[in-house]
Amino acid sequence: MNEVPIHVSKSTVKSLWQEYRVYADRVEFETRFGWMTVPFGHVERIEVSESEVKGLVRGDLHLKDFRPALKLDWANFREHVVLDKRAGLVRRLLFTPEDPAAFKAAAEAALARYRQAAANS
Repeated sequence: MNEVPIHVSKSTVKSLWQEYRVYADRVEFETRFGWMTVPFGHVERIEVSESEVKGLVRGDLHLKDFRPALKLDWANFREHVVLDKRAGLVRRLLFTPEDPAAFKAAAEAALARYRQAAANS
């Protein structure tokens, strides 16, 4: 595919030198183990979450809506993005893009356009 990504989170130390990309119909993760793709048809929600360590210090165990998760990088220790999926073996991904709020905004905008196009067809 020669598509140009809508948003690219460059690889940094906090993402363990992995790159995360938003396209018009999917989110892609370039990990040390290979590429992981999540089609927008599988996405339930995308949100930004604070560091779990910061929450634990306050006594928040982050048990509300708990799902086992695949953590792609330093997500326990940094503000990160939570991507919940409808399908697949792994239903929750935690990852730390360069700018979590910007990544979430780009992904939600692309997801809204994708869902609107699907509803109109």
